[in-house]
Amino acid sequence: MKLQDLLKYRKITIQCHDNPDADSIGSGFALLKFFESKGITADLIYGGRFEITKVSLRMLIDELQIPIEYVGVESRHFEGLLLTVDCQHGAGNVTTMFADDYAVIDHHVPEVSLPKLSRVEENCGSAGTLIYFMLKEAGYDIEGDRDLQTALYYGLYSDTYQFSESYSDRDKILRDEAKINRTLFNRLKHANISLTDLETAGIALLRNIYNESGRYSVMQANPCDPNLLGLLADFLLQVDVVDFCVCYNTLEDGFKFSVRSSVKEVRADALCEFLTKEIGTGGGRRDKAGGFISKKLYEANYGTMNSEAYFSEKINDFLKL
Repeated sequence: MKLQDLLKYRKITIQCHDNPDADSIGSGFALLKFFESKGITADLIYGGRFEITKVSLRMLIDELQIPIEYVGVESRHFEGLLLTVDCQHGAGNVTTMFADDYAVIDHHVPEVSLPKLSRVEENCGSAGTLIYFMLKEAGYDIEGDRDLQTALYYGLYSDTYQFSESYSDRDKILRDEAKINRTLFNRLKHANISLTDLETAGIALLRNIYNESGRYSVMQANPCDPNLLGLLADFLLQVDVVDFCVCYNTLEDGFKFSVRSSVKEVRADALCEFLTKEIGTGGGRRDKAGGFISKKLYEANYGTMNSEAYFSEKINDFLKL
């Protein structure tokens, strides 16, 4: 699929995954600007249980004036085309919305049956990398749009652990070619947590449970922005004896969690699916994933079982320890 294939639609709704990260937001912003340049009415939305609160993401949205709208957890029907970016319509990490037609642009392993209008390339470190080259294919003046380049560049930086996992030539081209707002980028990369997040992280670190035989950790945090769970998991994975980890918190309606893995024997997305089977939803990549477990379904299947015991026992089952 090329972007030109979507120009027949006069109304396009671009949907990021729930709890969108910098790559999903930046990619959606780039697509929004492209479609608007073609005279198409376009909107940028996201759903899920949480509105964006992470400091760096709010800064990205405010500084670049990205018109992204939160639509909540209730399904809606949109006129025209629904284009999911950095996610796949029907997958576990995106609220299911409806439209007359569907399209997908993503860089993750396909989780569902994809619509005819799809472009999924797993060798890209970010959805923004793929979109950067799709915009070039479509003849969009990328060099003349500094805000767009900054958004895609920051998305790649965030999704590849500060460019440390930029393996493909296209990732490296975006990294090296992009003409960005360097001042804003420097502010973004140093604005990851608030003082409240710092306190939450400190308490969570004290709760860390390590399993020596499985070489994994389980960490519980107080209720917080879901992105903080990812940051905690990234940090925990840097411990020399931790091969993979699960960081979670307890909400009114269930458990939100992030999974990280540095070993090929434990795929983060596979573990996520195992933890949520029949009681929740989730998905991601082989190295990082996330999910949600419904309180109602959890209690129906596991009663009053302690959450830390649940995660530990399920992980041991997954590893067959």
